[in-house]
Amino acid sequence: MVHGLDKLRAVLADYYPADGPADVVGYLKGSGDPNIWRVMAMQNQPQMIVLGSNPPTQEDWVAAGKPLAHDPIQTIYAKDLEGFILIYGGFVRRPWGRIELADADAIKYYQSSTIDRFRRNYLKPRG
Repeated sequence: MVHGLDKLRAVLADYYPADGPADVVGYLKGSGDPNIWRVMAMQNQPQMIVLGSNPPTQEDWVAAGKPLAHDPIQTIYAKDLEGFILIYGGFVRRPWGRIELADADAIKYYQSSTIDRFRRNYLKPRG
């Protein structure tokens, strides 16, 4: 299981509705290969992911700076994120995360670096 995923889903509950797909974590444009994400994280250029179980709209992608990218849209499931942790990446129309390696420091500071930041910056769904 991905460290902290239950806490993340709880704080972003509006983006993970009960009637949505339970195993979907989010969506990204780019590679769906965890080995590529691992290399990106080690190079301090982590893969970004739009969080939530429902697919982003075209407006969401535009707001995220990916309007014309021809990269395929990947649906990311919890099983895809084994060995990774999702760190706060921002909030533009929708919450964003960074796919990082689940090392001791990332786990130790997860509450303050991610959960608390989403709580502070998230008041209601934007859009």
